[in-house]
Amino acid sequence: MRRPAVFVLLLSAGAAFPASDRAALNLAIGGTRSGPPDLSAMIVKHRKEFLTGVRESARQAPPSDFEKNARGISRAILSRTPFAEVIHRTGALVGGLLVAEVPPAAAGESFERASAGPYRFAGVTTAAASGDPGPVARSIARARSDFETSHATADAVASRIVSDETNLLWAIWVGAGGDARPARKFDERNGPYDIPGSPR
Repeated sequence: MRRPAVFVLLLSAGAAFPASDRAALNLAIGGTRSGPPDLSAMIVKHRKEFLTGVRESARQAPPSDFEKNARGISRAILSRTPFAEVIHRTGALVGGLLVAEVPPAAAGESFERASAGPYRFAGVTTAAASGDPGPVARSIARARSDFETSHATADAVASRIVSDETNLLWAIWVGAGGDARPARKFDERNGPYDIPGSPR
């Protein structure tokens, strides 16, 4: 996704997300790079709505139920909700993921660099490839404690966030009847994969 300079301003100071606006933008874009091609194309088309959704939810507490929200977006696609609205809701869920996963101590120069990638991506999980957001929702819920327990590096934190976001996008799209076939090249049994960094 190309990032015109104007969109950097969509993420404003004072967010609940503990790192910089640029780090949030990098991570939000990074997770779309290996997402479902058709959904990723719609995110590019409606990038203002996507990034506005990220910004808005990055200022708030994360959703209490990522699985329910993901299934709601899938239903919105199936019910032919205008895609600008669908993509805004998707961006809001991604912003909530950032708030849920990034530890408060992540703000700093090393995380800033890590947020720009490249990222190590374990692969699309079997559940996400079948349209089930439950396992990735549970991964999001336990991410912070996993990071603290393992004393994860900034690179590992950024990669986990991008992996969870990518799997969440796959679960949403496949749950709405989107084509699951491209996910096979990212099968978790064959990973990890390198995902290019976000555009500068």
